[in-house]
Amino acid sequence: MKIIKYVKSGKNKYHVYFANGKSLLLYEDVILKFDLLLKKEVKDLSSIIAYNEKYALYDKTLTYINKKLRSEKEILKYLEKYTNDNDTINFILDKLKSNNLLNQNLYIKSYIHDKIYLTLDGYYKIKNNLEKLGFKEEEILQEINIFTEELARERIEKYLNKQLKSNKKSLYVFKNKMLINLINLGYKKEDILKSLENIQINENDLKEKESLKLRQKYAKKYSGFELEQMIKRKLYEKGFRD
Repeated sequence: MKIIKYVKSGKNKYHVYFANGKSLLLYEDVILKFDLLLKKEVKDLSSIIAYNEKYALYDKTLTYINKKLRSEKEILKYLEKYTNDNDTINFILDKLKSNNLLNQNLYIKSYIHDKIYLTLDGYYKIKNNLEKLGFKEEEILQEINIFTEELARERIEKYLNKQLKSNKKSLYVFKNKMLINLINLGYKKEDILKSLENIQINENDLKEKESLKLRQKYAKKYSGFELEQMIKRKLYEKGFRD
């Protein structure tokens, strides 16, 4: 099939017109791979179409990873939505790696950086999430050493101070809640307990404030003994004892 002209159609794509009146939309890399600019003729059309389909999925994958960095596991899951052909999947992964678009160390480093500066996630939550994304422990450990004990302490104290400002519960209840929350965020129990030792709450003042708020809240619905029991129960739930 003789090629008579090329017409650019969007980024990196061309309509290739043939002498028999037919045309194909081919990627620039496909045209270059098969030397179509020089030969001006196609002998093995099926091979060109097959490679173009591979390249179309590669181009689609580029759009997917341009939104944000992706791990190899994420890309594999994405590709499996469109094909179960191992040759096509390996072609795309190899091409991404050769163009440095699937750099595992860069992904890990960027992921840790984002979690440190955009969240309050702790060391173990970050590490566990990276493992879920398919990274090996040794790969993670090479980069996560920037999450030092000092950084962990600073982040724990930042979280505690923020929560303390809006706290309406007793010291005992507050500490227990903070311990659970910070463990879930991925911090070591001993580090949390150490920071909690420095937390102080004036329970008498806090109890008086909460009691007044509860009285104002329930005074329209209850009175007398019922009101006092309701206030007492609500204070108890917040950890305040007589």
